[in-house]
Amino acid sequence: MEIILKANVPHLGKMLDVVKVKDGYARNYLFPRKLAVRATKEAKLEIENNRAAVEAQFQKELAAAGDVAAKLAQVSVNLERRVVEGERLYGSVTAGDIAEAITKAGVKVSRAQIDLAEPIKQLGVYTVTVKVFSDVEAQVKVWVVAEK
Repeated sequence: MEIILKANVPHLGKMLDVVKVKDGYARNYLFPRKLAVRATKEAKLEIENNRAAVEAQFQKELAAAGDVAAKLAQVSVNLERRVVEGERLYGSVTAGDIAEAITKAGVKVSRAQIDLAEPIKQLGVYTVTVKVFSDVEAQVKVWVVAEK
């Protein structure tokens, strides 16, 4: 299926690129997230006619994401957890826990924006990447401490 990207998609292309992808990938991932539209003749014509407006809107969203990333870079969250056997956690700290703590700190993020390879299972200080926008990321310090 041929599609037009509405945002930069890693390993696929930049905004306004026309690319071919598998039907399922477009239907199940790109279309629901509003990252792409079907590349019909009308859509191609509309994109070409409105290219300047679309790029201006993208730049505006990119600038807003940069502001959010700057706020996130200043955020540091503490998560208190129960501990068993020294520094091992009873349970773990997940992306959802981190997103909730960051939201309480004043910057709204979703669990899907947290880039956490695996749940945190030890006490310590961790640097977690938050994906704010297509190419904009921020680093947040997460302190996992023992519950008192």
